[in-house]
Amino acid sequence: MPTQKSYGFLYAAASLLLPACAVFVWREAEWPIVLFLVWAIAAALIAGILERRRFRRAASRLLEHATRDAVKSRQDLVDTLSHHRHDWMNELQILYGYLRMQKIDKAIAVVDRIKEEMERDSRISRLGSPELSAYLLSFRTFCDTMTLDARVDEGVQAARVAEAEADRVCRTAIGMINAFRIRASAATAEENRLRVVFGEADGELRVEAAYEGAWSAWSSLREDVARALPAGASLCPSGSGDPEEVARKLTVVVTAS
Repeated sequence: MPTQKSYGFLYAAASLLLPACAVFVWREAEWPIVLFLVWAIAAALIAGILERRRFRRAASRLLEHATRDAVKSRQDLVDTLSHHRHDWMNELQILYGYLRMQKIDKAIAVVDRIKEEMERDSRISRLGSPELSAYLLSFRTFCDTMTLDARVDEGVQAARVAEAEADRVCRTAIGMINAFRIRASAATAEENRLRVVFGEADGELRVEAAYEGAWSAWSSLREDVARALPAGASLCPSGSGDPEEVARKLTVVVTAS
């Protein structure tokens, strides 16, 4: 089947049938040959012009999409940095208040908390999947129904993620988080929180999720997560007890290919 790119020249070639027929009918005359040559040159020129216009329109659309995506990416980055700046300013104000009141023990606790958060973000950024790291670090910029507490165990290295294929790990984690996100209730008295931990056990990468808060349609969560998992990722067997409480905690094992 011809592609869209060849349509202009196909139409031009098809139009040559008319002067070709004239050449066949009036074999002895010279004017059909001249008509055929002039027609062929004109058809080629018109086809070239039409193809150039089509190419320019396609390039313009691609540039427009790329520009729009770039603007959105920059805005997401600005929003993420703004949230982080707001958090650090709050921590610094608390620290400054404790120092002015000479409450050294509480000031040290604030510093330790800041250090822990910086180390957590650093481990996320070294996960081995830039797309997943960006998703986790910018989560609060596009989700206001729940908070995400993502952590990477100290033993997990980027090499382990690469061994299990970064794309597989990325799809697994984002798919699981989104399954919880769409079920989180918007307006509740309690805070909706999802804790996601990337760990390693028995030589396998594990992604553990635990949800606290109000939600809906939880009964289909496990089936939806299992359906969205890529090849090489599997849900661990569920435990016994209250079905809703069991659904709040899911563990996915991602094996290397």
